[in-house]
Amino acid sequence: MLDSTEAFPIYNLKYGDTSLISHCYTRDYGLRSFLLKGILSGKRKAIKKSLFQPLSHIEIVANFKANQNLGFIREAKVLNPYVSIPFDMRKNALLMFLSEILHQVLKEEEAINAPLFEYIKKSFFWLDQNESVANFHIKFLLELTRFIGFFPNIENKNHAFFDLESGCTTPILPRGIYLEGPLKNKWITLLGTDFDNFSEVVLSKEERGILLDKTVYYFKLHLQTFTNPKSTPVLNEVFKHF
Repeated sequence: MLDSTEAFPIYNLKYGDTSLISHCYTRDYGLRSFLLKGILSGKRKAIKKSLFQPLSHIEIVANFKANQNLGFIREAKVLNPYVSIPFDMRKNALLMFLSEILHQVLKEEEAINAPLFEYIKKSFFWLDQNESVANFHIKFLLELTRFIGFFPNIENKNHAFFDLESGCTTPILPRGIYLEGPLKNKWITLLGTDFDNFSEVVLSKEERGILLDKTVYYFKLHLQTFTNPKSTPVLNEVFKHF
């Protein structure tokens, strides 16, 4: 069935000398893969490689068939071009890191998840329009858990520990990895703060690095196939200078 839908390219894989396989998260069909034949040769005038930069907001017209491994895109266009992200080293590093995370997370999301799609769209528009972005990736990942089933239980905020394995605060020292003290409190504050106010949570570079490591580990505990993102060192190096 030929249809149009909004999409975010998540991950591209080179196929042969001139083609790409693009994994796109679509509003109406979930995660889909498309073969972009000849897109690297420059001969496809209607569809440009630049449209498929990770986490670009595009509209595609494609054939959507059940149980189809690879689809074909007939048309593609940018819906909302980013204004600041292409020119900001910090925001580019965040996109690279988060696209790698989403590539892993969305492979496990088989059902169509419209609220998740809208969350991704809203979040990256926010990133494009704002300057205080040092904590964005941690906040984004924590909120992402709300849509994929393991949002932290912080009902008892005054408990001394947050147990990453159980996903709950607890008054008893956990056996595994946990957060406590000021870091636990800042983690909980980030969870309870919206995007427009999360920059008020002041984190040192060291604290930010620890909370990111703990957040990534939290994903590893709750998603069976999740692995450490390869782009983490690049992200950390960029944010050393800000």
